[in-house]
Amino acid sequence: MIGVLAALARGFDRIAAHPVLILPPLVLDGVLWLGPHLGVERIFRLAAAELVGTLAADPAWQERAGVLRDTLLQFGARFNLLSLISTFPVGIPSLMSGTLPAASPLGSPVALQLDGAGSILAVWLFLTLVGIGLGAAFHRAIAAPLPPSGTPASGWRLWAGMVGLAAVVFAGLAVVGSGLVLIASLAGLVVPLLGIGVLFVGFSLVVWAAIYLAFTPHGMVRHHLGLIRAMRESVDMVRWNLIGTTGLVAVLLGVDRLTGLVWLMPDSGTWYAGLAVLGHAFVSAMLVAASYAFYAGRREWWLSRRTPAVVPPALGG
Repeated sequence: MIGVLAALARGFDRIAAHPVLILPPLVLDGVLWLGPHLGVERIFRLAAAELVGTLAADPAWQERAGVLRDTLLQFGARFNLLSLISTFPVGIPSLMSGTLPAASPLGSPVALQLDGAGSILAVWLFLTLVGIGLGAAFHRAIAAPLPPSGTPASGWRLWAGMVGLAAVVFAGLAVVGSGLVLIASLAGLVVPLLGIGVLFVGFSLVVWAAIYLAFTPHGMVRHHLGLIRAMRESVDMVRWNLIGTTGLVAVLLGVDRLTGLVWLMPDSGTWYAGLAVLGHAFVSAMLVAASYAFYAGRREWWLSRRTPAVVPPALGG
């Protein structure tokens, strides 16, 4: 049975032995950093104007409306639709999709603006589907050299499964989120602090659900499992490895966040940011590889524990 630190060591060894695996996040960040932007600034300007017009009628909201308007305008000026290629929950890790750089060493990026809501929605959906496909291929490449030996799932089937996983995750978050807001609002009418408590409990349940389903992509990639079966196996496997899985998630998130503070230090307008892009590509690929190493080792142990040993009959019995 493999531990968290051993999984990190294996992830480091795999990426060091196969440095080509850092190319997907490296190329994606290079495009988002140095390439053209696909912007939707006009939509954000319209949303900001509508927001100010609605809230300005209330004197208590006039100052807040101005802050919200400035925030929307600043975000709209920086937002790049191409960042959607780095998708959730399974996608190519990207540093620049989170920072949304407004400058690069090559100067201000060329921005192609989309205006119509229909065209924006279509491009949004297209880039999300492309991002899921690229993310599935990235996970397949990461998992391929890891023991035990076996052929990862085929590209098209895996892509379809990952699309289904993303749909389930987003639908679940939408339903749970709207339900929590409604219940918290009703509870807050009775006791103000009760609404905050409801949100806290709901958020905790969402976190635990994410932990129990953490190995769903791994089962789909490594063992050709369908979406439902992969989700059920992930829940069952985590039940046997709850402490270890929680430790793995905490360590992976901690390493990602701590190194992220380092990657944000260089100015995106200088070439020093290229070192951050390179470092992020290596660390993010290493963390994904570590999760697959942990999954492979713990799944083998889990299967041996849940399958009873066959005892041969006694001689002469």
